[in-house]
Amino acid sequence: MNLRLCFEHKAGVNIDEATVFRHYAENYLNGFNVKWAGSISIPHHDTKTSPMEPLWQYIIPDASTAARDYLIEYLDRNPMAGYFVHVYEVDSGTGDQKIH
Repeated sequence: MNLRLCFEHKAGVNIDEATVFRHYAENYLNGFNVKWAGSISIPHHDTKTSPMEPLWQYIIPDASTAARDYLIEYLDRNPMAGYFVHVYEVDSGTGDQKIH
């Protein structure tokens, strides 16, 4: 399965320079096989604050079930300062399904 991670900034936080955000996020996600995917808009009903877009995104290609479960546990145990992290299972046949 492929996973999409979308980063929604909290009020008062906004890194609008891609290289700066990439440095921050890739350190936070160290150990996961992430690939930078630029920015994306997600449905407003999935966001936690007022609509803020676009959101930075990463893809984890060919993730195992164990990797997905560990990612969710990691995000719950170690929230990223200043950001909400939305996770989707990517399925080109039925669309993305939000799992976190």
